[in-house]
Amino acid sequence: MQDGTPPHIATPPQQLLNLHFGNVRIISRHFSTAWPPRSSDLNPCDFWLWGYLQDVVYGDPIANLAELKNRIAQHIHCITTETLRSVVEHAALRFQLIGENGGQHIEHFLNKPKPTSFS
Repeated sequence: MQDGTPPHIATPPQQLLNLHFGNVRIISRHFSTAWPPRSSDLNPCDFWLWGYLQDVVYGDPIANLAELKNRIAQHIHCITTETLRSVVEHAALRFQLIGENGGQHIEHFLNKPKPTSFS
């Protein structure tokens, strides 16, 4: 930390980013293009992948860490192109809703319960 801020928004990194990319091309706090930090609405890993993996990986008891890692890798490799396409389309919908609502959270616009896969 520097300046009492996280490293990516401290003054020296901001100046370096601005020098190389220009103020309008940087998406971060304290730049002209604001981006909501840590927003699960914007992160496909948060709104889909982790929930999906939790459902499929923990379906049966896990004996040890090696088995857990193997199951995660196995299920990651089994995600189809069609599923990923669907996730990206859903992400685009989320981005549009966030833009239309001034960057506010959008959970109340989405159907509940959240889907665990998009097959």
